Amino acid sequence: MSTKSDQKISEGLSHLRLAEKYLKTSLFKWKPDQDSAAAEYLKAATAFKNAKALEQAKESFIKVGELQKAMNSPFHAAKAYEQAGLLCKENKHFDEAVHWMELAALMFQEHGTPDTAALCLDKAAKMVEQEKPEKAIYLYSKACEVAEIESRPRQCAEYIGKAARLQVKCFKHEEAIKSLQQEIKFWLEAENYPYIKKVAMGIILLHLTQEDYVAADQFFRNCLGYPEFGASEEAGALEDLLRAYDDGDEEAGQQVLAKPIFKYLDNMFARLARDLKFPGGITSSRSAATTSTYSQQEDWEENNKDREEDEDKNEFIKGEDDEEEPSEDLC
Repeated sequence: MSTKSDQKISEGLSHLRLAEKYLKTSLFKWKPDQDSAAAEYLKAATAFKNAKALEQAKESFIKVGELQKAMNSPFHAAKAYEQAGLLCKENKHFDEAVHWMELAALMFQEHGTPDTAALCLDKAAKMVEQEKPEKAIYLYSKACEVAEIESRPRQCAEYIGKAARLQVKCFKHEEAIKSLQQEIKFWLEAENYPYIKKVAMGIILLHLTQEDYVAADQFFRNCLGYPEFGASEEAGALEDLLRAYDDGDEEAGQQVLAKPIFKYLDNMFARLARDLKFPGGITSSRSAATTSTYSQQEDWEENNKDREEDEDKNEFIKGEDDEEEPSEDLC
């Protein structure tokens, strides 16, 4: 007796044969029936997906996308290409996954739904954050550009902020500063002032990491004009840090950096604070030990965070696989 998986594969192959039949022309049938063929390919894709035949499911979704694109239906083409990309991700074919996700985003844009296009690029970027961070930076930046079309400053800030933090991770500090300045601009447009303080701390830490006190001080003075910044705890801590750095007072600087307001920044910024060197300063053995302990804690927290994100992504894919029927929106 056939297993359920075998039955689903047989069902998928049957739909493929029907799809190919609809695409054939003859003396009395001059045009292929693309609409019916697309519907059969979609049924085949669903059957293969439920049978865990991911490669065959992917190829069937691509066929759906090609036919929908030929019928001038970019939205349905985009949905099919997106499904192909997600299946490639499940097979750990990340380069191919990004290709189909980018094509899906382009189709969503053609349909006039840039918000959905940006979300698609965001998903693609998350796929390659660990293995290909530079590609992820490009995708997050592109998502920001697409979201800006619809004047969505909050989404723009989130996307460019993700790109900036990866730039810090890749030691592209100048590019990170530019991206973070863009993030501040978008948060200002969204009137989300608390986020501006945290981003400003990151920019100043980057300037000091590059041993550019003048740029850090100038940027800090500019920030004093932002709403809610001047009297904030962040402004006071940054002022103390800049004073200690300018004086070459490492002991005072380390006391400032030991404050929770620095320790609980985003991981990338917290690392900058942890590793910051003061001009002419010598770290005491006690301070070095504290820094080492904090370094280990930060590394553990970041790795734990990455594992949690991976688990969330796996749950999302599992949810996709459990669907018995595709969305009616595809055809």
